[in-house]
Amino acid sequence: MRIFVSSVMAGFEEYREAAFAAIQSLDHDIVRAEDFPASTIPSRVACLQGVREADLVVLILGERYGWSETQSGISPTHEEFREAAAEGKVVPFVQSDVSREEAQQQFVEEVEDYDTGMHRGQTFRTPEELRTEVTRAIARYKLSAATTPVDVGALVEKARSTIPVEERGFVRMTGPLLHLAVVGGPTQTILRPSEIEDQSLVDGVVADLSSADGYFSYRRRTEPHLDHGALVIEQENGAALRIDEAGALLLSVPIEEATGHLKPLIEEHVGQAIEKGLTFADKMLEKFDRTQRLTRIVIAADIATSGVFGWRTSSQQAASPNSMQIAMDRSASGPVMLNPPDRTRMALRSERTRMAEDLLALLRRRYRSWPVAGQQPVVDRSLVGSCQAR
Repeated sequence: MRIFVSSVMAGFEEYREAAFAAIQSLDHDIVRAEDFPASTIPSRVACLQGVREADLVVLILGERYGWSETQSGISPTHEEFREAAAEGKVVPFVQSDVSREEAQQQFVEEVEDYDTGMHRGQTFRTPEELRTEVTRAIARYKLSAATTPVDVGALVEKARSTIPVEERGFVRMTGPLLHLAVVGGPTQTILRPSEIEDQSLVDGVVADLSSADGYFSYRRRTEPHLDHGALVIEQENGAALRIDEAGALLLSVPIEEATGHLKPLIEEHVGQAIEKGLTFADKMLEKFDRTQRLTRIVIAADIATSGVFGWRTSSQQAASPNSMQIAMDRSASGPVMLNPPDRTRMALRSERTRMAEDLLALLRRRYRSWPVAGQQPVVDRSLVGSCQAR
């Protein structure tokens, strides 16, 4: 493998040499800033390119944060970490028993939030300890990388088919729902049939769904059942979670409604539902696949609304609460997906905000592309039920 070593350089040479020695002892190639030739390319660009071309990044964090007068406003090491984390190929090592600069402490906390599962790094005090831990971590990483190839096309098809198809003309009386499918690969058994039927597992998931991180209401009745071998937990307002033996998730997250009668989708509310759904999906994958056998994920999203509501920002709704645009045709087919559709498993955490923003943009684009009938007055709520038979 090509292994990039990322750390501050000045005053940290002894520790970098220890990491180099560990990599060489395992016959891997070292990628380091010290070896980059003089070039017209800025050193920042060269280092980030080195990260992209590497198979693994060894991140070493000590007391100092390093120079942060960069274009991004963060240190080169911090930039390298984020670049590598997006691809799920960084193993961090944090020096213990030191007094860290404030910026470095914040960086360490960000790394620790990312650093879970089978690629978890270790702490160290001396160069000798660092060499030992780097050697072990690289061996673990190489072993874990020897997995079945991921069939991205199959994951895409499963993510699409996991999203429920809403009957045209049906008006959802319980409010809009975000449907979010998160499908991981390589395809394998994550939950055995006996585990899916285990009442303690079901009770634990129900507790998670009803917690502050979840999206269920503890005031509503919860109904767990099996559907074609998958565990389904749902409430009468449409909130639901589905997980199958392969660890594929379908999260149906209620979207906060606007005030009024015929309620438009409020963009900020949709964004909050996406963020909550991705956060909870990460929590469930961590719960059921702690060793990260699923290395890639595909995400699909759609909104179940009934097809008669418009799309507005909260400020637009506040400015004109008694009129709205009504979407008359929901001919757009299928859920929205990112491009490319597959991401690393760790991107669900390290790139969550960006993915949420992009999914929101794709959903907004779809709704605004629907034909609309122009500004319409709000109608009496009693008329809404008659739309169900259309």
